[in-house]
Amino acid sequence: MSEKNQAPVKTVAKIMYALSIHMKYGEVLHVEGLSKEEKDKYFDLARKESGTMLVEDRNSVRHLHSQDIAKISVKAYDEKYSKLYHPFEKMLFSESSLGRRVFSLIIKAFIVLSIVGMLAVFGLAMIDGDIMDVFFNGEVLSATLSKGFDIINKIFGFTVILLILLNLIDLILGLKAHYYINQDGAYPVEFSRLSNALVTIAFIIIFTLAKMMLGFVANMI
Repeated sequence: MSEKNQAPVKTVAKIMYALSIHMKYGEVLHVEGLSKEEKDKYFDLARKESGTMLVEDRNSVRHLHSQDIAKISVKAYDEKYSKLYHPFEKMLFSESSLGRRVFSLIIKAFIVLSIVGMLAVFGLAMIDGDIMDVFFNGEVLSATLSKGFDIINKIFGFTVILLILLNLIDLILGLKAHYYINQDGAYPVEFSRLSNALVTIAFIIIFTLAKMMLGFVANMI
């Protein structure tokens, strides 16, 4: 039979297992990269009345006693998940290396600088002209507001660039973060890298909407 008639050989993806071993005293051990045989050994140990096994996780090596195990949960995954999807999970859902405070401070600084900038524009306008004209002359008020908005737009531009750079740095740092494949029993993430990115997006959207509304009001003056 010629080689053309031979059926193509299909490559079967290697399945690996990630375990979360819940101990009766509250601790959870996370073990990853196990074969089916290695996974079965942990389940066999949990079924025994008295048994022990050497277990290694990210942080330690210890003897695991069967009577200390309360529950074992398992998640199966393949090499594609490990190399493609899991790095994205770490980038998006792991605990932020920068935290939320730095993003909050930058946004608060933008608000303060915007107010100071607008007040400075009105202050200079009142020094250079008549106070009554600044607030009650439509053309003068509109021109003053326009100058103030220009300053705020510049501050906003610098703020957005800074926030985006910080988000990119935070996401890149996530590639080396610890994020268990089996999250059962892991400590909840307080501020994920994705949540910080969403804060940045929300800030941009809210400012854009506020700018449109203020522009509409300024045009009516």
